[in-house]
Amino acid sequence: MKQVVQASMIALCMFMMAGALLAADLPRVMIMGEDWDQDSIPRHSRVYDRVLNAMSNALLEQGFDVKDETAMTLDTHVQGRQRRTDAELISVAKDAGVDVAVIFSIYPNVKKQYGSAKATARVMGRMLDVYSGSRMGNFELEPQQYQPLQTPYSRNDVIEGVGKIAKVIGQDVGAEIAQRLSGYVDQPGGQLNEWSLVFDGFTADDMMQMEEYLVIFSGYDSHRPKKNALNTSTHHEYLYKSSIDSAKLKTNFIKALKKMNMQGRVYTSGNEVKIVKSAKVRQRRVKEQSEW
Repeated sequence: MKQVVQASMIALCMFMMAGALLAADLPRVMIMGEDWDQDSIPRHSRVYDRVLNAMSNALLEQGFDVKDETAMTLDTHVQGRQRRTDAELISVAKDAGVDVAVIFSIYPNVKKQYGSAKATARVMGRMLDVYSGSRMGNFELEPQQYQPLQTPYSRNDVIEGVGKIAKVIGQDVGAEIAQRLSGYVDQPGGQLNEWSLVFDGFTADDMMQMEEYLVIFSGYDSHRPKKNALNTSTHHEYLYKSSIDSAKLKTNFIKALKKMNMQGRVYTSGNEVKIVKSAKVRQRRVKEQSEW
């Protein structure tokens, strides 16, 4: 009996550890409403909030780390803004330090058939890798649920009708996004990230040695010199694509510097890793005492 209990406890611990590792590998997601188009439903309306909450719950149920925009930007950005531009949304996501921004818009729609009118909505958006700027896919969904309208109707009547099915709309959209994000994360080798590597104080010969280590780091996919960077004889910038996490990448660079018999410092900020080589201090030679 004691052995059975011990085996059960071990299995439970392994399951909890696996769950923790899985959660750690999932990207930090922020869901953001893009309402620049005047035809879309604005942020912080009842319909918008119900759709956003349902989307968030759908992702949370799949284990994703969903960040609340207000909580993440309360002390750094003006709250309650509406009709924000695309550029503002991306800037906010970068400042919040999330990995993936899910940017969506809600457009109310009316279906007319046989003299009747029904309210529904179309949700359009895209998923964006915040730091690399890479698109992770677009989505456009129009649920099959409709809310009957009395005629004649106004735009407010349509929006009220959409509000009654907003939760269902959000659940459908959230499930679609969760499926797409899961496919992205579960690709062979794990989630690929594009890192910006900055090397200061390294000569061309130093970089030839360093590149030998870049290709053997775990999770390596590709690397190339960064275009339009201010590269000099001692300053080099690369784009590095890998599934490695920031902590492991920093540790690997520290090990590489040691292997190369160099002293330096490694800094990480977002998707940027900066490696600064310390200049060698010239030692004064001690004159040998003459034995004469």
